[in-house]
Amino acid sequence: MRIFGGERVQGIMEMLKIPEDQSIEAGLVSKAIEEAQSKIEGFNLDARSHLVEYDNVVNKHRETIYRKRREILELPNETLKAQVRESLKKHGHSVEEYEKKEKEIGEESMRQAEKIVFLRVIDAFWVDHLENLESLQDAVRLRAYGQQDPLIEFKNEAHRMFQGLLSTIEAEAARVLDSIKPASQAQPQSFVRDSASHKAQAGRNDPCPCGAKKADGRPIKYKHCHGRNS
Repeated sequence: MRIFGGERVQGIMEMLKIPEDQSIEAGLVSKAIEEAQSKIEGFNLDARSHLVEYDNVVNKHRETIYRKRREILELPNETLKAQVRESLKKHGHSVEEYEKKEKEIGEESMRQAEKIVFLRVIDAFWVDHLENLESLQDAVRLRAYGQQDPLIEFKNEAHRMFQGLLSTIEAEAARVLDSIKPASQAQPQSFVRDSASHKAQAGRNDPCPCGAKKADGRPIKYKHCHGRNS
């Protein structure tokens, strides 16, 4: 009632000098209460329907990411090998150098390493994407004041973010795979990264000191790069 015409009703109550303990039976007041209830119910219904729509967008992204994870796990070795080489070439890494590492590590071990790298990169950036979607959902509500539909704005922005996510995952996986180094001949399937030197230099949410960037040029957070296992 305070939100919808409360002051008007309060003025009527004071003008008629109706005691506080007297039941409200006036048709005008009852009608005002019904209108307020109806408006609140309408707002709540809209809010719930929008939440479902927002969730549908996130679920589509989730289904795509889960499908990509399954594909990585189920890909034949030859297909995975071809995809990795194409990704390395696309992002400016040397395929020849990578093949030298493969001979040193062994084909089977390299395929295992590739799957591990892809899955870890997907998982790390997917978590980051969910956080970004949550922030976006809060931000687009303000666009209603500019006569823009928050749901449409959310769908458009989320689509652009997801396309950027897929590009970033591919670029980061290629970068990590290019940096793989055999730990030793006795343990060919393990690989090391130079994370120790970075650990004391950055917080988890700071840009990684190695200078790695996403496909859109934004720096990659330390927790998603050299600080992933710390």
